[in-house]
Amino acid sequence: MSRPAVTAALLLALCLGQGGDGAAWPLSEGDVSGNRVAAGKGSFPRWQALSLATEVPLRWLVALPPHRLAAVDREGTLWIFEVSRAGLSVAARYGEIASPDGPPAVVRLDGEKRGLALVARDGRLVVWSDGALRSYDVGAPLSRLTAPTPLILGSAHWDDLLAVAADGAVLLIGNLPAGPRVVSRVDARALPDARITVADLDGDGIPEAVVLSDPTERYAHGALGDGVEASSVTVLRLSPHGLSIRARHVVLAPAVIEDLVPILAPVGEGARPLVVVTRSSPQHGATVVVLGWNDRALQPLAEGPTLGQGQQWTHVLGAADLAGDGTTDIVAVRNPHIGGVLTAYRRRGGALVPVAQASGYSSHLFGSRNQDQALIADFDGNGRPEVVVPRQSREALVALELEGGRFIERWSLALRSPVESNLVAADLSGDGLVDLAVADRRLLHVFLSVR
Repeated sequence: MSRPAVTAALLLALCLGQGGDGAAWPLSEGDVSGNRVAAGKGSFPRWQALSLATEVPLRWLVALPPHRLAAVDREGTLWIFEVSRAGLSVAARYGEIASPDGPPAVVRLDGEKRGLALVARDGRLVVWSDGALRSYDVGAPLSRLTAPTPLILGSAHWDDLLAVAADGAVLLIGNLPAGPRVVSRVDARALPDARITVADLDGDGIPEAVVLSDPTERYAHGALGDGVEASSVTVLRLSPHGLSIRARHVVLAPAVIEDLVPILAPVGEGARPLVVVTRSSPQHGATVVVLGWNDRALQPLAEGPTLGQGQQWTHVLGAADLAGDGTTDIVAVRNPHIGGVLTAYRRRGGALVPVAQASGYSSHLFGSRNQDQALIADFDGNGRPEVVVPRQSREALVALELEGGRFIERWSLALRSPVESNLVAADLSGDGLVDLAVADRRLLHVFLSVR
């Protein structure tokens, strides 16, 4: 299918109201909006525990329903695991074919068939499907520090990817099943390790892509893998003609955007997605900031309190209705490396006000690019999601539910060693219930809900 025809089909699906339901995309981060909230309900703390030892610690996990997990380990080896009530087994293994710095992305090929898209160490695009592994020069080397974003929005299955190039451009890669090539390119000056997220930001039925951009070394913290941070947020327009820059929000020096994944989620009144990121500065520390459309520009709409000093970070996990009262709370961990305070923020006008806090949790390892070691899902099936985070020791996972203005621990999982991978929440057993997968430094663990 040609580029105009494919794009027109996507736009038609969105205008018919079929877009925006990212639950069809089984990546651990939730959906293409970057919001780390998983759909479905589970039976926790009733579960069946499965474990499998691996030779090298697994760094990234994604669900491949039904009954499969994919993983990339520290050395860049791709693993395919079979999941069943009888246990875990290795279905396939491909030695050192991927960059270990970026997660694999789940893609759909030719309708309902699922595959994987990865970036190789040399910047080529690697596609796995049905046991076959193919490598492509798409016309420009990709950044090996990130992952492509599949354009799968609701029931609109678009066989295309968005990706960050090695030179910071954002690429639209078309014709994924038959021979992917760059079909549109825009000089977005993206961070080399930025992840692109997608949502309909202004309610016109046409999606925008958001990426962190304009790298700078003016804030020497290094919490997210290196000393390079973003100094702007760029919004890209998707149209029948390809990609174009629609807006750019720039933060003034010495502040930076200390994040890799801009979260797109409704916050406060209205259902329109807003952009949620962390802004940091040497004088004031880290602040959660909400950006949205105002007079056709991307402007700050609300922000939370600062931590009061530099070299401290706030890790935004996502946004969800934690209390079950119809109001979306922003969930973050303040100082995840030193004492970790899980915090729920509620928007009140131009302020993000902390409404609940709990200490002793670590959602991130200092110096890692993996921001996905925590998530939000209704694992116990009571209709209210839990926030799942590691304890400060990182050798246990804890689920906390917001009740009466307090975070209450509902259940916990002991691991054999510190958390190594991201967390996955998905139906891995095919019974319609949400399950949990995580790797520590020794084992792959899968916890299956039970009826």
